[in-house]
Amino acid sequence: FRPVDRIVCAWTAMELVDRRNGCLSVYPGSHRWNGGKLRPHSYPEFMVNKAYYCIEKFDINSKPRIHLVMEKGDTVFFHPLLIHGSGANRTKRYRKAISCHYSNAKSKYIDVEGTIQEGMARELEAAYKKNAKKFGLSNGELQIQDLWRWKSRIIKDKSS
Repeated sequence: FRPVDRIVCAWTAMELVDRRNGCLSVYPGSHRWNGGKLRPHSYPEFMVNKAYYCIEKFDINSKPRIHLVMEKGDTVFFHPLLIHGSGANRTKRYRKAISCHYSNAKSKYIDVEGTIQEGMARELEAAYKKNAKKFGLSNGELQIQDLWRWKSRIIKDKSS
């Protein structure tokens, strides 16, 4: 979606999340560090799981980081370009959370072909195609824009 400044991320803890079970950590102000542009992402050398990406050529110890210890029901809102991530869960507890992105109704889908998001989009498309029937979809052509349209909902204020 673009423009990126019309999007906000929300992350809600469904139970206590702390450093032991991998709470969210953020780099304050980092959404402005790259001129408001998304940084290249790739899988880390220590593969964690599918869709666990890291920012290329970023030293996590180069800037101050804040760990967001949250109680059940706490929610943090942040800019989508803010550098953020969760640490490893070193407990036997879960780390349950709900993550949502909200965008302005004037936001537009973008064609990711030729952008740094193309690889991630192709990976998502492949995963959905592999499980198309499970999601009630046909095995036909499926593009990332179709996935976002399928998963997104427009919510309008009834007073407007």
